[in-house]
Amino acid sequence: MVLDVIKDSKLVIAPMAGITDPPFRKLCRDFGAKLCYTEMISAIGIVKGDKKSLNFTFKKNEHPIAVQIFGSDPDAMAYAAKHFESEGADMIDINFGCPVKKVAKQNAGAALARNLNLSESIIKKIRSAITIPLSIKIRLGWNGSEENYLEMCKIAENNGVNVLCLHPRYAIQMYAGKADWDKINAIRPVYTGIIIGSGDIKTAENITTTLNAFDVDAIMLGRGLWGNPWLLSEYLNRDRLSLHETILLHFNNMVDFHGEKKAATLFRKFISKYLRGLPNAQELRLAGNAMTSKRDLLDLLEDISGHCHTFK
Repeated sequence: MVLDVIKDSKLVIAPMAGITDPPFRKLCRDFGAKLCYTEMISAIGIVKGDKKSLNFTFKKNEHPIAVQIFGSDPDAMAYAAKHFESEGADMIDINFGCPVKKVAKQNAGAALARNLNLSESIIKKIRSAITIPLSIKIRLGWNGSEENYLEMCKIAENNGVNVLCLHPRYAIQMYAGKADWDKINAIRPVYTGIIIGSGDIKTAENITTTLNAFDVDAIMLGRGLWGNPWLLSEYLNRDRLSLHETILLHFNNMVDFHGEKKAATLFRKFISKYLRGLPNAQELRLAGNAMTSKRDLLDLLEDISGHCHTFK
């Protein structure tokens, strides 16, 4: 059961728009991850049969998988949740945390959490529509004067939410400043489900320290994994693949899913992250941003062969 996976593995892979597509999730699983979240998916898009929204989903044999949906219409959210349960999702996650403008202007994500009544209505509607576990991902609130994460925790407790993930920043902070992990310790008295913490986890030592210092059942890994899947293998004490091996593994995953031409274009946003720390990273990034084929990638790997000592 997915809830046991969370408690046993202590790690989950965050929903990240434009990042946690099926190829990236496969890479994370290759490095030891268990539960992965999809990119956030528009509930309205599912209702309308939007191809882009449907393509953000998962492969039938990809388990365990949590599908994150966003929106502000209770009926549409329930419809999307039920749709993904029928498609084989192991858990549905409601996005109450995304702070970006294009989501907030739809009264969704972190903006939705400003309206506690509507938030509770959506949770109730989805909970009654599905039988699989339900999770929510929240922030501290919209800003310091609208801190309402404990109210959201109480709503979750009273309406059958199985898993709660807190990113302890305010929405207006985006990802600036420091995540206030001390806030997480106030959740347990008002919420008895599984608690996941997220924010500023960049090293295996961060994972260990955070699990020991704060009252959470698991850690959600997000931006710290982008260009650094070794974060997983280091914490899990698995063999470390080289930079070359990792880049090729990720790229081949993308080719299998997207085809070579599209994969080469999409991989540009990943290659720049893999190149961080190399002596001639800026020059290599320029070459990476121009790649249009696997041959271009192989040429780039030849160029960086003398610098792989940076990644032991």
